[in-house]
Amino acid sequence: MRIIHRDLKHQQIKVLTETLDDLWHLKNIIDPGDLVTSVTWRRPKIETDKVRPERRKKERVKITLRTEKIEFHKFANRLRILGEIEDGPDKGEHHTLNVDTNSKLTIIKDWKDDHLQRLKEAQKASKRPKVLLIAVDDESATFGLVRQYGLEELTRIESGTPGKFYKADREAAESKFYDEICSTMENFMKHKKIPRAIIAGPGFTKKEVYSHLQEKNPDLAPKTHLGNASTGGKSGLNEIIKRGIVKRVSEKDRISLETELVEKMMNEIAKNGLATYGTEEVKNAAKLGAVEKLLIADKALRKNREKMEPILNQARKTGEQITILSTEHEAGAKLMSLGGIGALLRFKTS
Repeated sequence: MRIIHRDLKHQQIKVLTETLDDLWHLKNIIDPGDLVTSVTWRRPKIETDKVRPERRKKERVKITLRTEKIEFHKFANRLRILGEIEDGPDKGEHHTLNVDTNSKLTIIKDWKDDHLQRLKEAQKASKRPKVLLIAVDDESATFGLVRQYGLEELTRIESGTPGKFYKADREAAESKFYDEICSTMENFMKHKKIPRAIIAGPGFTKKEVYSHLQEKNPDLAPKTHLGNASTGGKSGLNEIIKRGIVKRVSEKDRISLETELVEKMMNEIAKNGLATYGTEEVKNAAKLGAVEKLLIADKALRKNREKMEPILNQARKTGEQITILSTEHEAGAKLMSLGGIGALLRFKTS
């Protein structure tokens, strides 16, 4: 995401979206009541006495919406901002702004510290290299991409390998399976501009795939890392993230960081150690200065900002690390199931 203009004195920031992740960040920045200005397509209204008036073509117009609802459609690569037209043609009517990559929009709102921090993260994230994940076993290969909001499953290839009694057929099927994995890797890395990949899974299949890659696609092999996972499929992709393999390949990866923090919190809770969860428990810990790292689920913050804001303010005063987690991935969903807020502590409070 690029910030084109910033004027906090008048509470406005103009941005240019560059990636799908930027749309997810904007979903967590724009709140109901905020003003959003952008160029859109709208069909002009015609005042006429005709029973069946002519249908006019949509025109490109600039409007400002008073936001009522925000929807993030990750599979359509689109953010929808619904609201009432505050300024522009057909003032007072309802309209939907469809925001995709390469969209410019000006946001006027009461900018909180966490909103500005998220903008900063979006700017940094756009410069980070992507990593392609492949969880493979002898039955299938599942491809995924780590986004800022979570894990995107790209495609799945079935091996179609026959039983062990048909050796010649099996070897031919395996070779075809490995060929398909390598060509799919090449396509994704080329068209999505992904510089690195991780192949992980149980057994020897991952090594066979890597050997095949060295032979058939020697340019990709140096960009590919091997890792361990106990299973294939989407579970295998999640395991690659949990094991910290992505973090080792791409040190500043957001989803790996969030997963690591939640796993650490869960481990501490399990042994009645230095962690707590729930709004009141975290609020009390923050008042005592016991919070070291504050974790809040994005969905919980959107729903209960009034309750969460005093805790955030207290955390800022005492210099605690604040992480707002995406509920689009496993770790954020797990935190949401615990009330949407948790903390790693400096010392026990009870």
